[in-house]
Amino acid sequence: MIQDIKKYSVWIVYVCMWLFSFFTVWYIAMVMYYTLVHVTQSGYASDFIKNISTLSNVPIRSFYVVVFGFVGLFCFVAIRKKIKFFNRHQIIPILIELGLSLLIMKNISFSTTCILFLIIADSLLYVDKPVDRSICIILVFLAYMLSNNGYLSNYIPMISFQECLSVYNSTTQGLLLGIEVTLSNLNIVLFIAYIFLYLQKQMDETQKFAALNAELKRLNIQLKGYANLREKMGETKERNRLAREIHDTLGHTLTGLSVGLEACKVMIDKDVNVTKAQLGILEESAKRGLTDVRRSVDKLKPDALDRYSLKEALDMMIMDYQKLTDVTILYLCHLPLVNLNADEEEIVYRVVQEGMTNSVRHGHATKIYVSIAQADNNLIIIIEDNGQGCKDVKAGFGIHHLTERINLLQGRIRYYGNNGFELIVEIPMRRGDKNG
Repeated sequence: MIQDIKKYSVWIVYVCMWLFSFFTVWYIAMVMYYTLVHVTQSGYASDFIKNISTLSNVPIRSFYVVVFGFVGLFCFVAIRKKIKFFNRHQIIPILIELGLSLLIMKNISFSTTCILFLIIADSLLYVDKPVDRSICIILVFLAYMLSNNGYLSNYIPMISFQECLSVYNSTTQGLLLGIEVTLSNLNIVLFIAYIFLYLQKQMDETQKFAALNAELKRLNIQLKGYANLREKMGETKERNRLAREIHDTLGHTLTGLSVGLEACKVMIDKDVNVTKAQLGILEESAKRGLTDVRRSVDKLKPDALDRYSLKEALDMMIMDYQKLTDVTILYLCHLPLVNLNADEEEIVYRVVQEGMTNSVRHGHATKIYVSIAQADNNLIIIIEDNGQGCKDVKAGFGIHHLTERINLLQGRIRYYGNNGFELIVEIPMRRGDKNG
C-alpha cells in the first residue's frame, strides 16, 4: 500500500491541487456574489458604493463564468491527451489553459492566482520538449506577476475580495478572510509538494537509468568475455582438428616416405630395378598424401564457395553485409571470375571479406568501394572506404594472415591509410592449373 502511494504520489498531489484550486475559486466567487446581492438588496448600498471604485452590474454572470469556466478547464485538460494535434503542438493547449485561467481570474477580480499553479504543473507533466516547457513556464510566470488586483485595478474597473468584506463586521470579516488565506496557503503548500515530488521522481528515474546503463555495461563486458572465450575455444578446436589431420595424413605419409627413401639408398647400389620399383611405390604414396592434404585444406574453404560460384558468393556476402551494417557498398567487377583455381577463389573471397570488415570495424566507414579487375595476367582487387584512416597502418592478424596466403600464390598486397583506407591486392592468374 505504501509503495503504491509513493508510486502515484505526484498524481495524488496533482489531483489535490485541482480540488483545492476549485474550492478556493468557488469560495471567492460565492462570497463576492452573495455580498453584492446582499448589498444591492439592503438599505446601505449607497454607503458601500461610495467606498468602492466600481460595482458589477450582473454579479450572477461572473459567478457562472467562474464555476463553468473552471469545469471547462478541467474537461479540456482531461481530453487534451486524446487530441493528436495537441500532442504535436504542446504549447497550444497550455496557451488555451492560460487563457481560460485568466478569464476565470478576471471574474473574481484577480483575488487569487492559485489556478496558475495548475498551468505550471501541466507544463511539467505534459510538455515533453525542454524548450517548449521553458517557454510555457515563462509565460505562466509573467501572467502570475501581472495578475495583481492592486496593479490591474488601475486599468480595469473591478472590486477586490477585501472590498467586498467591508460590509461585514470585524468578526465576520476575519472569518471570511481567514478561510480565503487558509485555502490560498494550502494551494501554495500543495504546489511546493508537487514540485518537490516531481523533482524527486525525475532524480529517481535518472538514478534508475544510470543503474540500468551500468548493468548493461557490465553485461556487455561479460558478453565480450564469453565471446572471447568462445572464440578461443573455437581456435583450440580448430588447432586440434588441424593437428589430427596433420598427424593422420602428413605424419603417416612422411614417415613412410622417409623409411622408403632410406631403403632406396641401401638398395640402389645392389639392384637398380628394385630401387626404381620402390621409388614408384613411394611416388604413389606421396600422391595419396598430397590428395589427403588437399582434402583437409578444402575443409577450410568458406561454406559459400562450396555451394555457389565465386561471383554468387561475393554478391551474397556484399548484400548481407550491407543489410547487417547499413553501410553503402559500391561493387564493380570487370571480369567474369570463372576458370579460377580453388585457392584463387578463396583468396579473392577472403580479401573482399577482410577489407570490408576492417573498413567498418577500424575505420567506421559509411561507404566502401570494391573493384575487381584484370591487368595483364594479374587479378587486381581494390577496396577503398571513406573511413577515418590512419597514417601509420599496423597489420593486424587479418592482414597478416592474408599476406601469408597471398605470398603463397606469389601475389602482392599493399595498403594505405592517409585518406580513408585503401587495400590493393595483385594475384597472378594460373587459369585452371588445378595443381596450385
